[in-house]
Amino acid sequence: MIRIGDDFSEILKKGGTALFLRILGFLAGYLFVYYTVRFFGAETQGRISLSFSVLMIASLISILGADVNFVKIFAIENNFNNAKGLFIKAYPFFIGGAALLGTVLFVFSSWISTYIFKDPELAPFLQWTAPCIVLYTLMLINASVFRGLRMNTLYAFLFNGGRFIFTLLFFGLFVWLWKRDAVITAAAHTIAIGTLFVISVWYLKKHLHPFTKQTHYKVSSFLKDSFPMFLSASMIVMLGWTDTVVLGIYEESNVVGMYSVALKIATVVSFSLQAVDSILAPKLSNAYYSDNIILFKSLIKFSTLINAVISIVSVLGIFLFKDFILNLFGPEFIEATIALIILCIGQLFNSIIGPVGSIFQMTGHQKVFQNILVISFIINLTLNLVLVKPYGINGVAFATACSLIFSKIASAIYVKKLIWKTS
Repeated sequence: MIRIGDDFSEILKKGGTALFLRILGFLAGYLFVYYTVRFFGAETQGRISLSFSVLMIASLISILGADVNFVKIFAIENNFNNAKGLFIKAYPFFIGGAALLGTVLFVFSSWISTYIFKDPELAPFLQWTAPCIVLYTLMLINASVFRGLRMNTLYAFLFNGGRFIFTLLFFGLFVWLWKRDAVITAAAHTIAIGTLFVISVWYLKKHLHPFTKQTHYKVSSFLKDSFPMFLSASMIVMLGWTDTVVLGIYEESNVVGMYSVALKIATVVSFSLQAVDSILAPKLSNAYYSDNIILFKSLIKFSTLINAVISIVSVLGIFLFKDFILNLFGPEFIEATIALIILCIGQLFNSIIGPVGSIFQMTGHQKVFQNILVISFIINLTLNLVLVKPYGINGVAFATACSLIFSKIASAIYVKKLIWKTS
């Protein structure tokens, strides 16, 4: 049996590595946003942000929660060959689903841009996003294998750091070559995701070879078991992108651009939660299904303490230097100050309450988590639609923060009263 101290050490070491990679990714993403605004204006940042929202939603539908389920299955001891066979057997399904959605987006990009977002210039951004749906979906599926196998540095690079590091590199190259074409922002991102996909395939071949379809799992049963996780993930993604989409429908692209900058800065507060969670989830699954409840509870307490300390320091830093940070993008971004404060408060609750999502998903309580997130999404959507016209970016920020806080508090109450006492 692994000692608790060893697990804490691994969380700190590998969680620190994941946090470092995430910080690098954030800095690269921050610079990508900065230079996008500097070269092409807030309107282009708004369009690229809307493209990202479409990408996240389409990829989510293509994956159907299988990435989380793969983490759980690969994390189970002495289950590698079964998990590998299932992965190879199910892979064509994800290719087909993502390719279908990518084709639909490419064909209808002009219609979506004109009639939904009322911005015809968004169309080329969506066209570049279409192939990215396939690449991003498969890259996430591949990355879930590495997470389940506790190859956390590789997972953190694929899932967090590499995306905007490569995007920034390609963006710099394209600016040097083509300078004045704003769509290079979307092109750089798609090629960056393609690069990450190639890297993930190379490591996949290295660790899963020889490939086999022999497994005790049935693909249909696996997808059925993944569906509650898909619903939960759907709500998480919608909670994260509803504000941007609603703002894109009712406001100009430059307003979306200002809001996306505030949102990106606010996510710094929950950096530690996402970094530590990448290591924590498979450990929780292993401890829970091994009936090591002492380790299970200790891991949750330890990770929550780390998240609380780091997130509080982060939010204080942002509050102190908020005007300076926003002004880096341009004087007009000061208008997003109140939205930034509201979003930071929401992210603070998200981080200090702890990894409730992983607790639900790694212990078989994903349906409860799904129900909580459905209610949160209804709150989010309702408040967004009510507040967007009178209050603009501040209204959607308030809607997002309220729904996020509700979901975390409701989840924490359930964990404490049911899972925590009965486990």
